Amino acid sequence: MDSIPDDAMIAQQVIRENRILSEKIAAALDCQEEDAAKSLREVLRFLYLVANHDAGMLTPSHRVDLAWHEFILCTRVYRDICNSLFGRYIDHHPGGSKESNLRQYQATLRFYQATYGLPDPAFWSSAQYTDSSCGGCEAV
Repeated sequence: MDSIPDDAMIAQQVIRENRILSEKIAAALDCQEEDAAKSLREVLRFLYLVANHDAGMLTPSHRVDLAWHEFILCTRVYRDICNSLFGRYIDHHPGGSKESNLRQYQATLRFYQATYGLPDPAFWSSAQYTDSSCGGCEAV
């Protein structure tokens, strides 16, 4: 399966054109603004997995979820990116049981590895899931 062409470039462009998003992601993830584009790239990759796998809901890591929360609040940009890259708007669903979210997170990691190779542990790890304070956000 192909991945998003130039996902890093798209993330950098979105950050460049929406300076507030960079600031919001950096604050939410307690990272440097230079790392906001890397975070957004991981969000785009997660959304791509959601859009291209018929596995039901998928669950992101905590860090990816935090960046996704900030991205989705930029409603026009988020809607436009979803429509142009994924052909549809991708909804965010907080909730789900701990067990189902863990299964969904494990599926997300399998799809990620099959599509992109080994996930960056700074964004994707077991600790990133278990430390989640969101309560298990999902996308379908």
